[in-house]
Amino acid sequence: MMKRTVWVGAATLATQLAWVSPSIAASDMAATADSATQTETQAYANKRLQDMAKWLAGLNEYTVTMRASYDVVQESGQKIEFGEQRDISVKRPDHARIEQQASDGDRDLLLFDGEHITVLDATRNVFAQAPTPGEDLDDAINYLLDSLKLRLPLAPLLMATFPQELRSHVVEADLVETTDLLGAPADNIAARTQEVDFQVWVAKGDQPWPMRIVINYRLMPGSPQFRANLVDWNRAPKFTKQTFVFEQPAGATQIPFAAQFLTQATTVEDVNAASTQGAKP
Repeated sequence: MMKRTVWVGAATLATQLAWVSPSIAASDMAATADSATQTETQAYANKRLQDMAKWLAGLNEYTVTMRASYDVVQESGQKIEFGEQRDISVKRPDHARIEQQASDGDRDLLLFDGEHITVLDATRNVFAQAPTPGEDLDDAINYLLDSLKLRLPLAPLLMATFPQELRSHVVEADLVETTDLLGAPADNIAARTQEVDFQVWVAKGDQPWPMRIVINYRLMPGSPQFRANLVDWNRAPKFTKQTFVFEQPAGATQIPFAAQFLTQATTVEDVNAASTQGAKP
């Protein structure tokens, strides 16, 4: 059986994009990028990245489907690709719904309803729930990643602070080419941070949707990649009252988040009891 466990940070962009070392100040990196003499194509690439980020951050609501794949490096050094599809719905300031199907058929739901964060493992019919801290979706996502230790691929794309994150972490960018192989004309932008290389294909025109993203974790063993095509963008979705409401499946068991095991359980017996009894968060 091939190892499927996702290495920490490899198939996800965390709140700080998982692109930079925390020991390097964001302001220092921004200063480096600003002080460098940019060519015309480099200046254009940085502008296009900001156009994309500001466009997404400025939308009150939207839906998109993400079809992603990621490498998992085996103990032998072989890289195995796994995949997932995520149907994403966002309604600012504090609502989001993300339905996932993994390549092995497992299904999950992540729901931000303005009051709670809920994660449902539909395959095993168990769910975990925690109060939402802060005031908006950005605060909830930060809590999900930093405190609950869950993965959310390309999380910064969902956040209102996406433009600032890019400015703080991208140290160089350039235009590779313009292509229409993704179904519409797009600029292929190659960029770097202190830890990863990435490419993003940004739709041309007045709606600069990100159409494809590839991330290469060059400092990790095997240089694994994360790849995602982002399709069916819709800036005027028809949400219903139930879109962001958690409907508990029949027979579903509530369990703590893994991080809550560590804070609530003081002994191995406590952990075992909580995991078998489905203790509430």
